[in-house]
Amino acid sequence: MQPESVRRVNTSQKPANALLILFFFSLVPMGACLPVSQPAESSSIPGETAPAAAQSSIASLSLSLSQSGSRAAAPQIHPPLGENITAQAYGLFYKRGDGGRQVVDDQTYLALDGDPDTIWNSGLSAPQWYAIILDQLYEVDRVEMVVTQFPPGITTHELWIGNGSGVRTLYRRLSDLHTEDGQTLVVDIEPPLLASELMILTTHSTSWVAWREFRVFGTKPPASDSEPKPPPLATRRIANGLNFPVQVTHAGDGSGRIFVVEQQGRIRSIETGSVNDQPYLDISERVSCCQEQGMLNVAFSPTFAEDRTLFVSYTNLAGDTVISRFTASGEPERVEPRSEETLLVLHQPGRIHNGGQLAFGPRDGLLYIGSGDGGLWHQDTAQNPASLLGKILRIDVTGTQRPYAVPPGNPYTSVDGFRDEIWAMGLRNPWGFAFDRKTGDLFIPDTGHTKREEVNFQPSSSHGGENYGWLLREGTICFELWHCGMVEDELHSPVAEYDRSQGCAIVGGVVHRASGSRNLQGLFLFADFCSGRIWGLKRPQPIYDKMWQAELVAEAGVPISSIGEDEKGNVYATGYQDGVLYLLEQK
Repeated sequence: MQPESVRRVNTSQKPANALLILFFFSLVPMGACLPVSQPAESSSIPGETAPAAAQSSIASLSLSLSQSGSRAAAPQIHPPLGENITAQAYGLFYKRGDGGRQVVDDQTYLALDGDPDTIWNSGLSAPQWYAIILDQLYEVDRVEMVVTQFPPGITTHELWIGNGSGVRTLYRRLSDLHTEDGQTLVVDIEPPLLASELMILTTHSTSWVAWREFRVFGTKPPASDSEPKPPPLATRRIANGLNFPVQVTHAGDGSGRIFVVEQQGRIRSIETGSVNDQPYLDISERVSCCQEQGMLNVAFSPTFAEDRTLFVSYTNLAGDTVISRFTASGEPERVEPRSEETLLVLHQPGRIHNGGQLAFGPRDGLLYIGSGDGGLWHQDTAQNPASLLGKILRIDVTGTQRPYAVPPGNPYTSVDGFRDEIWAMGLRNPWGFAFDRKTGDLFIPDTGHTKREEVNFQPSSSHGGENYGWLLREGTICFELWHCGMVEDELHSPVAEYDRSQGCAIVGGVVHRASGSRNLQGLFLFADFCSGRIWGLKRPQPIYDKMWQAELVAEAGVPISSIGEDEKGNVYATGYQDGVLYLLEQK
């Protein structure tokens, strides 16, 4: 029986006021709105005069704008260091094909053909993207982008760089530029960076997203830099015999124990590399398993050494997600299933994307809960403010109010139509988000549909309320079965992403803070479930560098379901199919 105080949520409830988005398309015979096969003539607007050549600093970035209509290179402080390597590149963009599915656009060459009088046109409003795939790694020092646009106005663009690791990261955001047809945007990359691909993402524009020409300047790096470097970490078996492990963590009680969640409904404790025969907690008779259901996560109270409480996320026999409190006791210590106190029950419309991640904020001591969208994308639960699905929730489980209290600082406590528990929204299945215990920053990996896997970032200064875009966007691109235009300003872009050539589903995650290698300090470590690749993501450092950087740090060679740490900060990965707990260590 569940207590009267349990908050049972009907997550399929619709908000009182539906949001209607009206798309209005008009045809104008200029620039970005011409058919892609036709060159556009330079335009002038009655009553407006083309601005003089100007230089400005945008986000600590050297940016030059040429005169509108000239289509010439912008005024430059210095010439590029390298040669124009665009001839050794090809363009990539997904356009809508039959049935609305995304297919590769065969007209992308028009933006790389060396002729600014030809135009590549996405035929769609922002946000849209264009990827430049280089034939090898280059040290890239400049990118030039020749604008086609009508009418002139404010635009915002992002430059993303892939460095050969398999993950592309945000380099710079160029916000609120006044651009018009024929201008050339010049982005100097200082110092030059190794790149195998570049992506230009236009998040706001007054016209369809289109470009006259791209130019990339760079040099071939020394042979020692052009070859892929072996990952610095290796995996070593620590424990065997686990059944579908999905999380590794610790209790923070000084015991040195490691805990592994088994999807079928058990928590195992590991001491000195040996898995205890008796489960620490066994509620398998209450759990629906498997696929993306089951016991998925445990979070020990920040004061576990005193109160012996822990919190568990699992799928019940009805297929719904349950968040419960348990108490440990006895000698040897075990968790009695009868100690369960149910806090929250989320109705799940499907058997996938059930989320389940739990974590306590290192600074506020509040419980953060990751909930997937339930798997039925057309219900749009992630963007529904009356649903707790597709969100990160924040609740207070430390006080006397039962089953929990809503923190007064949550962003929507006074907003009509929103659930009070919501901390952030627009997520598909945030599996393995993690706090940096040193800074309080939050890293949020989110699984994609068929094109992109992403990492989002929420700084410790955040007051919540971010919308990370699903199902309007999948990573940086529009979701192929939904329209995402006209709301981009309300969305938060990821800081890193990779495509399906690198795997199938992103999993997290821990921020490395153990003593030892300086190169790993502060990296957010995440993996791909299918490929077993493990990456480290480094946030920008104001003094040393100003961009996100990704590095392939290990290749496990087996499906990885989670990455976690022990009390000392040593990092582990769980092998889902082989039932092995791996330690990540320097080679």
